[in-house]
Amino acid sequence: MQAALDNYAAHSDEILQRAIKVGNDGAAIDSVEIDANGDVKSSSSAALYAEFGPAAVNTALDKINKEIEQQDLLEEYEESFEELTEQNGEGATTITYGQLEQWEDIVPIIDKLEDGEFLLLWRKATGSDSEGEMTLSQFVAFNDLLDNLVMAKVDFKALTKRIFKKEIPYNRLYNWSALSEDLSDKDFHKLWKKALGEDVLKGVMNYEQFLVFYDIAGEWLERDIDDVVEEEKERRQNYWVKSGNNKKENSDDDSDDDEDDDDGYGLPNESRPRFFIADEDLPEDIKADLESDDEDIRNEAARRRTLDPEMWARFSYWDLHDFFGCEKAFDSPRPLWTDQQWYDVWDLYHEFIEEDKKDGPFTKVRAYQFSKDYMDLSQNAIPFQSGEKGRGLQAVRDIKAGEMVFKATNNTIVFNYGHTWRKLLFAVNERDPSITCDMHVWSWVQDLYDGGPMKIVMDLDSGSLLNEGRDNVKGWDPPNVQCGLPDATRCDMDYYAYRDIKKGDELLIDYREFAFLDSWPAMGL
Repeated sequence: MQAALDNYAAHSDEILQRAIKVGNDGAAIDSVEIDANGDVKSSSSAALYAEFGPAAVNTALDKINKEIEQQDLLEEYEESFEELTEQNGEGATTITYGQLEQWEDIVPIIDKLEDGEFLLLWRKATGSDSEGEMTLSQFVAFNDLLDNLVMAKVDFKALTKRIFKKEIPYNRLYNWSALSEDLSDKDFHKLWKKALGEDVLKGVMNYEQFLVFYDIAGEWLERDIDDVVEEEKERRQNYWVKSGNNKKENSDDDSDDDEDDDDGYGLPNESRPRFFIADEDLPEDIKADLESDDEDIRNEAARRRTLDPEMWARFSYWDLHDFFGCEKAFDSPRPLWTDQQWYDVWDLYHEFIEEDKKDGPFTKVRAYQFSKDYMDLSQNAIPFQSGEKGRGLQAVRDIKAGEMVFKATNNTIVFNYGHTWRKLLFAVNERDPSITCDMHVWSWVQDLYDGGPMKIVMDLDSGSLLNEGRDNVKGWDPPNVQCGLPDATRCDMDYYAYRDIKKGDELLIDYREFAFLDSWPAMGL
């Protein structure tokens, strides 16, 4: 009996699973019966929960269910695997890397994979670094890994929708509906940090990092490949309907198009823009830009013709940059603003805020002036044309290191919501398109206190002309202004001389001191 108890203690997980498999629900017994070898003779659900506790039983049930799923997968792929092995002669039990690569069910998917991903899946499934041979169980494992990768691709595509630089903001992933409600804030943050590694301060997650997240967050992900495929197809169909491009049912003319729309996994055909202005409908300015000698302007025009004006409320930061033609705008020297232009844009801002309030009531202020303070920057610096840098700020007197140069004032606007900033740009564009791109680039994202939420900040005075400098970087002039005093731990919107500045010197600052340059997606942009 002691031997049986020892065996029971050493292999309780295995015994529990066997007990569940042979369980006879309804039998009223007080304990799980095992023989001298520790093998289960009989059991019941009630006895199992009493003997092992709910957590252990549920864990064992999950393991058994996974075994059943694996067996189902094995049967599902057995027929395909046998067809492949027949090519290797009678009695063959393995397939080669080349055969898998040419498998008719996988060929449409390969083009959707990144370089090296197919080989990586092979190596994971076979447990080998070589392109040797694959068994049936490894074939099943490969297809399981492939399904997970496809799901990750579809999910990444959805999470980065309308984001020009394909990276996922922290808040968007945090609120992702596919994550289980059982995932705590603390655990989510741990997963985020682990996936991003050294890039954790960026606030956004790229594709490779998302694959890591997808892998380590598996127990909290409620995804199924069939559901993902259906979601993606439904999402794409909804887009066509909303954009007026919905296809006629049972139309022979559209049958070929339907085949091109996806690859069977719900991954759309990337070669087809969802919105595209036909040549005969092109506005004259886009038509002219497509013929420009400047490649950047031509590329911008090509992107502009794929931006649906009716979808303006979903434009990202870089969509807006393209839509307003900012590449072209900054291709030639920009004029310095007159005092009247500053007055006019402030009048427009206040009109916009009053109009925006009519969409309320809102529980949170959507935009506000940073402070009630006023500072005459012209006592220290004035706008000037700075050659290749464009417009800039030039010192009008000698400024000693540590002396305040300027600070955020009532001319600094803070936006709590990215969409409010987006709406303001469109309001400006209706009034005076010549200044829209200026206001676009005079904006940045930052937090106003440690650990605080991201905000969009826009300067509506000549302080917005402060150009960037970098220390010890080839091609850059060194900065002479810094955000905060030398011993400050963060930027509090006060700007000081970093070193002695001579009259006539251009003022320069390293934007990375205060701006989160890659964090526009965190603001829904």
